[in-house]
Amino acid sequence: MLTFVLTCALAQTATDPKGAPAPAAPAPPTATPAPMAASASPVADAQGRAGIATLVAPDARPDQILRDLEFAEGPCADAFGQVYFCDLSRGDVWRVVAGARGYEAQRILSDSKGCAGLAFSRGGRLYATQMYTGRMVELQLLGDGTARPRGVVESYGGEPRPGVNDLVISQDGGIWFTNMGDKRRPERKGIYYTTEEGSEPVRIDVPLSRPNGVRLSPDGRTLYAVDYGEPWVWSFPVEGPGRLGAPKRFGFLGVVGDPAKVKGGDGLAVDSMGNVWVAVPMASAVVVFDPQGVPLGRVMLPEYPSNCAFGGPDGRSLFITARSGVYLLPTVVEGFWPARGGAAAVTVPAAISAPAAPAAPVVPGAK
Repeated sequence: MLTFVLTCALAQTATDPKGAPAPAAPAPPTATPAPMAASASPVADAQGRAGIATLVAPDARPDQILRDLEFAEGPCADAFGQVYFCDLSRGDVWRVVAGARGYEAQRILSDSKGCAGLAFSRGGRLYATQMYTGRMVELQLLGDGTARPRGVVESYGGEPRPGVNDLVISQDGGIWFTNMGDKRRPERKGIYYTTEEGSEPVRIDVPLSRPNGVRLSPDGRTLYAVDYGEPWVWSFPVEGPGRLGAPKRFGFLGVVGDPAKVKGGDGLAVDSMGNVWVAVPMASAVVVFDPQGVPLGRVMLPEYPSNCAFGGPDGRSLFITARSGVYLLPTVVEGFWPARGGAAAVTVPAAISAPAAPAAPVVPGAK
């Protein structure tokens, strides 16, 4: 069942007197939006604002297409909408294949060293962050359907930095990625920038307590980052390679429940209209914001979601990873991801076609 409710959001801005991405935390907002009200209807508008049906059809619902995973994460699509994801707990990377029986998962890599985020470049190269080692790797896709890791970024300043989480690749080949850090090594926390060839990363200090999901707006001028420890999505103007402008509180995740219980968000996706879809694990929801940070609604799930990504041949499928499975939500709006329509797409052994809805989820299976 889907539930959409509308309210307003308040954004606050912080600036760095040096003109660089601001390390100082901005002043807290003077007010926060009230939680979304419950609704018996799958789609509900409020305050006279219409348009939610332009994103998701009223009868749409998230269907589980894969199950029996341990911690599905990091979904991404290639230029043609072919979707890949990680199982962080098992250390596997999977390809989602659509066929006559529905969706199936094909393992392309085992012992991934904690792959948590995946992203395709415009040239069709698949990159991954390894949370446990702190490395960024290219997963070179082989003719037998498997992948071989190749190191791209091995360290920062000669030191490995475990905790890397998510990444996004711009259309010009720049890679932005996050590191959540920890209490023992807070200097690791931040947003980083490198290139597809693995230039020395640039670290940007940010006011997020635990930087997690990261995505770009369709025009590439805004970077969004989700705080895993606080109920906020942040936005940054992109001023050039490795340079971000002053941060701004963009979207308040507490609209989907008690902020003390919601805590923070995880991964996110952006659609072609610039709306931002954010997985909020403790609320068992994906909340949708318009490009100004106004919450448009939410998608409720039966378990904690970790991330989401648009994919499919027409770009109108939202793949949502969760603790034990993968869900698919048909959308009216097309998704945006920088690799879409790029110069190269991945050729996989099995033919890809858009299937009818599967009668039952497909189990990836044990190793």
